[in-house]
Formats: sequence, structure tokens, C-alpha cells
Amino acid sequence: MSHATPPTRSKRARVTRAQRVLASLIAGAGVDEIAATERLTPKRTESILRQELRNRWVAPAEDFARLQIARLEQMILKLLERLQNGDLKAIDRALKIVDRLDRYHGFTKAKRIPEQYGDEERARLLKKVNEIVDRLQPEHPAE
Repeated sequence: MSHATPPTRSKRARVTRAQRVLASLIAGAGVDEIAATERLTPKRTESILRQELRNRWVAPAEDFARLQIARLEQMILKLLERLQNGDLKAIDRALKIVDRLDRYHGFTKAKRIPEQYGDEERARLLKKVNEIVDRLQPEHPAE
């Protein structure tokens, strides 16, 4: 009789554990807590988390921004009644949400409008510079 190695967990079981570990982390559990629940060492738990995060598909930034915008809009809708009643905490929160929405929409990125700078503007600038130079000159130059 040969000694068979104990059955190892299938890849599917590891994926399920990895998904549980990541879901627990997302839900707010700490690594030590997850490790205790899953009967793992904290180091192994971190390793599983890193691998699971590497395997995850990441949406393009534009898709992520759209998702975040939708979430923020839902948050504002939930605050509407409190806003209309003048709840200062709700107003403060709404202003922060609106600020974040502005950032996702790209309104905080200033776009400089190119100024038309022609010969007339150059002549006015030169005239101003010459006037300043004249004022800085001593009234009675040393001889």
C-alpha cells in the first residue's frame, strides 16, 4: 500500500476562499479578523488578498468615474428631504458630494483660454515698462 498524499483543496475552493477573504476586507474586517475566521495566518491572508486583487479585472477610469457619479447622485437624492428642512449636517455633506461630483465631471480642471497677444498689446506693455523705468530714474543724475 502506498501512502497517498492528503487531498489538496481544489482550485475552485481556493478561489471561493479568496473571494470570501476579499469580501470580508471590503466589508470592513481587518486582516487579523479574517485570518482567524478562515483559520489562516495573517501573512497567508495578505498573500491571498494580493493574489485576488491581481486577478481582478479593473474597469477603465472612465467607467469607474461613471459608476462613482451614479453613486454620488444617489447619495444626494437620499439627502434631499434633510436638505429642504435646513439640516446643516446634510447641507455640509451635500456640498462635499457636489464637490466630488464636480471633480469626476472634470470641472475642477481649469482650462486656460489662450489670450490674443498682438502688436498693439506688446506696444502697450512696452510703454508701461518704459514709464516704470522713467519713474525709477533719479531726478538729478550724478555728474
